[in-house]
Amino acid sequence: MKRTNRLKYKVIGLELGLGLLTWTVISFVTLYFWLHGDANFQSYLAPNPMAIAFVCLLLVLFLAGYLERLLGRRALWIGPLVQFLCLLALMWLFPNGLVLVLGIMLVAHLGELFVKPWICVLICLIIPAINFLWSPMEYGLVNTALFITLNLFALLVSTRLEAERRAKEANAHLLRELRATQSLLHTTTRRDERLRIARDLHDVLGHHLTALSIQLEVANQLSRDTAQKHIQRAQELAKLLLSDVREAVADIRRSNQLDIASAIQTLIQDLNSLDIALEVADDLVITDARVAEALFRCAQEAITNVLKHSDANHCRLRLDKHQGVVKLLVADNGSNNKQVVAGHGLSGMRERLNKLDGDLQFENSGSGFCLIASVPDS
Repeated sequence: MKRTNRLKYKVIGLELGLGLLTWTVISFVTLYFWLHGDANFQSYLAPNPMAIAFVCLLLVLFLAGYLERLLGRRALWIGPLVQFLCLLALMWLFPNGLVLVLGIMLVAHLGELFVKPWICVLICLIIPAINFLWSPMEYGLVNTALFITLNLFALLVSTRLEAERRAKEANAHLLRELRATQSLLHTTTRRDERLRIARDLHDVLGHHLTALSIQLEVANQLSRDTAQKHIQRAQELAKLLLSDVREAVADIRRSNQLDIASAIQTLIQDLNSLDIALEVADDLVITDARVAEALFRCAQEAITNVLKHSDANHCRLRLDKHQGVVKLLVADNGSNNKQVVAGHGLSGMRERLNKLDGDLQFENSGSGFCLIASVPDS
């Protein structure tokens, strides 16, 4: 997990460094030619203290929008919107095409905002087209064709990288689910094997010892010689051995709980975008394999919903048992206040719990989404 986090921060750091370098170069070159009145650098604003402050503010706001998009966790559209508005203002002030390089920083991440590719392509075409309307004709057509090509190329590369990233996340998620399912299956198989051994001890060895004890009792009643003392001793040992077997069987049956906590712990590990805190009550004991599987599937679906539909960065899972009812609580700190409509995931969770006389409750509020799954465990 630490290695994955280091890789994630390394990628973000590389992208941040390249973005800052591009912004610094374009800002410095733009201000330099503008303040020195270069004849080949067109501008609609004369350099004066107020104008310089205004241009610097636009550049800083563009950078702030870039940082918000890269590092922010809430409302992914705020950063790109700020970048787009600042870019429009800069293109109007400096219609020479130089600031269009900043537009490449914007369009390279449109795939994160829009699912439909044609919207991204349309924006890639619109930005250079607007600059063409504002720029001198001798430079406008060349700049438009050049930056349309660059925008589309940047969009293509970023889209492929984003698709690869999502595929890796999907594969990692499936791998976590597979490992968690294997953990639960291993626990269930081990529990079933122990119960089988307990039944064999009780049914085979226990019955044979009982029969041996009865035969020794009969021999003790019929014996009238010195062998009676040894028969009584053998009978005492048989009864003691039978008692030990029954106690061993009882211990095995008492310790047949399922370790669902380990399965859930495997499920939530290596999640970079979500911090999950797992709390398990010290006295939690689950003996029914169906209950353990139902709660595990509920936790699996709940975590998937948080990752897909919530903007939360923290999630809390708690497992406890009170008066024979096991409860699973899943709560996140997302800010989505929309009314929750039960889809296939929540409906499937409720159906799975209802088959075991359980119940599912959920609520969405300003403090986040909370789900409680409860099911009796005999």
